[in-house]
Amino acid sequence: MSYVKAPAGAPASPQPGVAARRRSPVESVIDRIWRFFCSVRAGIYEIAFLALLVLIGTLRGSSVPRMLADAVPLTAPLVDRWYAWDVFRSALFAGTLALISVAIAIGGMVNRAPGIWRTITNPTVMTTWGFLRGARPSAAVVSPSPAEALTDTLVGALRGRGYRVLTASRDGEVHLYADKNRWAKLGTFPFHIALILILVGGIVGARFGFRDTEFVVAEGQTLPVGHGTDLSLRLDRFTDDYYEDGNPRDYASQVTVLDGGVVVDAGPVRVNHPLTYRDVTVYQASFGDAVTLRVSDPGGRVLREEPVSLGIYRARSNDDAPAGFLAIPEAGVTLNLIAPDENAANAPELDTLRLRPSQLYVEARSANLEPGVAPPSAVVDVNGAAQVGPVRVEFLRHTRFATFQVARNPGVPIFIVASVLLVGGLLATFYFPHRRVRAIIAGAQDDGGSRAELAPLARRDWSGQRDFHRLLDDLRDRIGLPITVRGDDDLAAPTGNAGGASALGQQGRRAD
Repeated sequence: MSYVKAPAGAPASPQPGVAARRRSPVESVIDRIWRFFCSVRAGIYEIAFLALLVLIGTLRGSSVPRMLADAVPLTAPLVDRWYAWDVFRSALFAGTLALISVAIAIGGMVNRAPGIWRTITNPTVMTTWGFLRGARPSAAVVSPSPAEALTDTLVGALRGRGYRVLTASRDGEVHLYADKNRWAKLGTFPFHIALILILVGGIVGARFGFRDTEFVVAEGQTLPVGHGTDLSLRLDRFTDDYYEDGNPRDYASQVTVLDGGVVVDAGPVRVNHPLTYRDVTVYQASFGDAVTLRVSDPGGRVLREEPVSLGIYRARSNDDAPAGFLAIPEAGVTLNLIAPDENAANAPELDTLRLRPSQLYVEARSANLEPGVAPPSAVVDVNGAAQVGPVRVEFLRHTRFATFQVARNPGVPIFIVASVLLVGGLLATFYFPHRRVRAIIAGAQDDGGSRAELAPLARRDWSGQRDFHRLLDDLRDRIGLPITVRGDDDLAAPTGNAGGASALGQQGRRAD
């Protein structure tokens, strides 16, 4: 903005007609939003906040929050909310991922795209002597040939090494710009797209996926997977094998997957060898003992005949006694089951039931049980039966159960596409780096010869400097003259042409 001289004491005012147009409120808001998404500082804050959410969500599945509540009782309400909050399925987590995705798209791609495209299609050719002489490394060539001949020689050497060469003349000097692998600069876009897809896949997986970490199925039992699916899982057979010291060698579950009651898949599930049907994966987690019961009402009608897993719970009075339960809503009771003590030598005084290996303690609890009244109970032998409250319980046989992790992540296809783009972008960036060389060729006024200064744009790129020195070897072989190289004392001599490298090092290199 230009100003006219104002009288003493009066404020300067813009010349009429040249005052800058003020931005509208909408433009100001858009500009602030754009600057926010392009801000590196804002990006650091966003990533730090995301890391905090991930830490909170991870610790939610551990005992750390409960330890905090025990140490500081005032935090107990906060810890309860912590356990109740599913961070990875929350709107805050999805919104944070979306915010970072937009920042990557705007700051990492849209904002940089014009500059990258200009570098590829319309780079700046003109440079200065000061830049070339101050660059490290750089080189100087003095030739008795005219400038046109030296330019042709330099262009031929560059093109021989795969460079694109652009020239421009100004004030009798030839400015030269050469580059190769320029299209590899576009590799940054699939790389950033991959980052966005990874975040989008996280949002999709958190919003529409699930992971049931304790899906327990006994042998012969079929249970629905739930979570909006029509799938069911049946455990046909469980096998296990042990080392001589008692540790498990291998255990496998032969399972069948049903979709709408129709068998769609089957196979073994082992640790690190899951079974996948469409986008649902079944992982082997653990196993244990179970019992098969038949429960009947007083009229003899069978209410339940199914296996019940034991060991998922423990008896309150004895931690060594596996326990389980079976709800019978038709009879208004829940059967609590306790198996024999697994470690009789540990605190034997807690084993008040004194069950034999072939026995099972059954207790029938109901909602209308009066306080202080013991619920009806009985000890049932295998192949035996007993009346327990309003139901008759038959202990048919021992069996096994398996605990699975059942998970669905609809974001997996997105992650696969992101992985391909990520690897492709990295390969383009690191294996085909953008090499650039600038030069000025000018004629010498006294003897009709010429001189040239050239330098790569590779101050911190060792491989780029190495490629530049190989270019100098080619140039030396073409002109047969010494070349002065500056700022490369710590760089190893290039390989390939040993004689050329030696001559270049001995004849032409000197430190400024």
